[in-house]
Amino acid sequence: MKLKKVIENKVKVDYLFIQGNLDLDLKYFKKQIEDGIKQNNNNNFSTNVQGYMTSYGYFTNNKNFLKSIFPLFDYLDSLKNIKPYYLYNCWGLKENFSHFTESHDHDPCYLSGIIYLNNHSQTLLFPQLNKEIKPKSNSFILFSSFLVHQTNRNVTDEDKYALSFNLKKKENKNVY
Repeated sequence: MKLKKVIENKVKVDYLFIQGNLDLDLKYFKKQIEDGIKQNNNNNFSTNVQGYMTSYGYFTNNKNFLKSIFPLFDYLDSLKNIKPYYLYNCWGLKENFSHFTESHDHDPCYLSGIIYLNNHSQTLLFPQLNKEIKPKSNSFILFSSFLVHQTNRNVTDEDKYALSFNLKKKENKNVY
């Protein structure tokens, strides 16, 4: 092998990062997560979430979830540079004492989000942005899926509840 040139460098890249609040029935979604993490197809401790997690598609067709997130979709649809997208999946998670989320991204998805169902001290870290998000009830974050994120261990006796979701770019007009 003969190398001619090796370049290791960083490039700036455009990304989207939105924070806001949604109107959610917090008790309903927490109960749904409790039910989902008990089902046989759960993802407890088997993904980047080192805690309790429903199946990936658990909330994808849930009408209460969809009604809650449509205002965010309406806002996205009003933005000039947003590509056509669809809801790919949505799951719930619960992190107890010692639980955490490993460093990861959601590539090849387009946009990803998390909606918090309670206030909590276990922050979400975005190392590339040098940003730390403290969970607040009904708050959400929507971000470009290539952004790396993680949490440290939950060192409290309080459970953290959240809904996470991914949007994918529409490849053709027959996808809804």
